Amino acid sequence: MDDITNWKVTKSNELVKAGYTLSLNEQRLILFCIAQIDSRKPFSRIKAVTAAAFAAAYTLETRHAYEALEDATERLWNREVKTRFEDGRVEKVRWVSKATYDRGNGRVTVNFSPEILPFLTLLNERFTSYDLRYISHLTSTYAIRVYEYLKQYVKLRSSIRVTLVDFKEMLELSDSYMRFANFKARILVPAVEQINSHTDLRVSWVAIREQRSVVAIDFRFTKASQQEELPLLPVVEDLDESEAA
Repeated sequence: MDDITNWKVTKSNELVKAGYTLSLNEQRLILFCIAQIDSRKPFSRIKAVTAAAFAAAYTLETRHAYEALEDATERLWNREVKTRFEDGRVEKVRWVSKATYDRGNGRVTVNFSPEILPFLTLLNERFTSYDLRYISHLTSTYAIRVYEYLKQYVKLRSSIRVTLVDFKEMLELSDSYMRFANFKARILVPAVEQINSHTDLRVSWVAIREQRSVVAIDFRFTKASQQEELPLLPVVEDLDESEAA
């Protein structure tokens, strides 16, 4: 297995802040594929992931990796990314144009959609980059999203305030958890606990209230002083159109 200490997930900040919903399996599959991309260069938008490689990356039993990949493939086609503009426009693009599960070979082939490519490649500014291994032990898709959101600021500042409306919109939870106590217990606290336990960030937060209602969250964060030893990750195949057919 190759030493790929510098395996990086790199996304435009626009994508990091965009609204989308992905299950844990979908999130893991998408990020695993993105980590194979050199964001400074054009790349093949077709990626193949084996169950063995997926299991190694996320510390799963191989049989569970088969199930996770099949589940992710089944759902991924219908997933979209919503970008909201200041003038009120909402733009939607799909993550993938094609996703194929090859049960016999234990392999998924993912074709990123052409519309998602600008968020992933030829990025020279306003992007977020992190080592895939830092999120490989996170089991909450919201923990991954919160980690990415905070990671984009860590080199610039040690805190950020986000309105509760914008934060829930990013997580596609605008119509859920209307009581902050429920949002805190089900989403926010578990996400921060996982980030603090398994990633290179240490995070705390404070709820900002106006009268009796929570209107914003102040996040404070810093990089961990010591990094735990993390496992090496396997290499995923890069396919061309003829191989993917």
